Amino acid sequence: MSSIYAHRGQPRHRHREKKSSHKPLPYRAASSTQPPSPSSLQATAASESLFQKQPSSTAPQPVDQLFRARWLGLFGAGAAALCLGTFTASFWIANSGEAPQYVTSREPVVPTGRPAIESPVEFDQHLDRSEWRFGITKLRRRLAAEATGHVLEVAMGTGRNMEFYDWDAVTTEYVSAGERNRSKLAKTGWGTKENLADLLEMESFTGVDISTAMLDIGLRRLRQVVPHGAMEDVLPKQPSFEQLARSEAGSGVQLLRGKVRIVQGDAQSPLPAPPKGVDKYDTVIQTFGLCSVRDPTLLIHNMAAVVKPETGRIILLEHGRSWWDLVNGLLDRSAKGHFERFGCWWNRDIEGIVEVAKSRIPGLEVVEFQRPGWATLGTHVWVELRIRDAKPKGGRDTGADESSNGWLGSAPLVHLG
Repeated sequence: MSSIYAHRGQPRHRHREKKSSHKPLPYRAASSTQPPSPSSLQATAASESLFQKQPSSTAPQPVDQLFRARWLGLFGAGAAALCLGTFTASFWIANSGEAPQYVTSREPVVPTGRPAIESPVEFDQHLDRSEWRFGITKLRRRLAAEATGHVLEVAMGTGRNMEFYDWDAVTTEYVSAGERNRSKLAKTGWGTKENLADLLEMESFTGVDISTAMLDIGLRRLRQVVPHGAMEDVLPKQPSFEQLARSEAGSGVQLLRGKVRIVQGDAQSPLPAPPKGVDKYDTVIQTFGLCSVRDPTLLIHNMAAVVKPETGRIILLEHGRSWWDLVNGLLDRSAKGHFERFGCWWNRDIEGIVEVAKSRIPGLEVVEFQRPGWATLGTHVWVELRIRDAKPKGGRDTGADESSNGWLGSAPLVHLG
């Protein structure tokens, strides 16, 4: 019995001794006569490199060594400081003097709707480089998506909106009935016949501009963007507006049986009438034109005279004064130089122009006014207008203008295609 108890108590005594014995840290095992294994040598080297004392970051280093180690960061910081200093200095110089004050329609030089120094080709190429960068291309695409029914584009210039229009209804005779139906179904989300009946497309297009050189580029672009080769049969590769409209009494060119019309004329005069059988335009579009005419209020009046009341829309994409005085000061100081190059006063108050037109034109209503895009600092403006029907029940139209029929209705055109 005693031997059994002694045997049972012996582990307990050993456990107490083992528990009470502590090794000081760091603990190193007793050296062994056996050589260490390769894996243990690798582990020991890794631990020593991990816990090796790093040199203090506060220790002084030679300048050449510091530059070699951190040259990229130092170069970036220097470049950023140089750019910031240059911008600050130029900004201060540009705003050091008093900004000139211009009154709309009373500027030192009256705009004519044509670029002042640059040729139309250089003007168009300059826009290629800048419009995508400032989001204007996206706005043109959005604007063209709103063009439905019978469309009039005022001050069309070189036709930079043409590539975004939907030409399917205009070129319907160039595709088969099955392809045309598939296209319409795709636009309605493959809906029902009721959806097809509500589908709105551009049925005709009329473009007007004062510059025949601009219209030459516009015709060239028209030939490229209208699908199914519809324009290749009626327009040469290098079209000349003056040659196509060489009739003395003619002032425009009709294409695709009158569905497409290009007209030369001053937007400050009554605008072209809609195609035959159409009373008013469904959509009137104008981009960056209020800055390039002598009387922008008159231009809005002329557009309001030819748009369909209630359902019709006037859509404007413009540039002008910002909501920030600092930006407006820069616009004012550079306005004369910008006009001498591009022929437009880009510091006009578009919001004020619209308000003046609203107070003078009966039934004119602002549907939407916004300043899209952050990159332009509020200088670009999207405006949507409509005309309320001023005709009293059972009476005559009290809001009609005698110039609403335009001047194209009596002017003969050259028919092509």
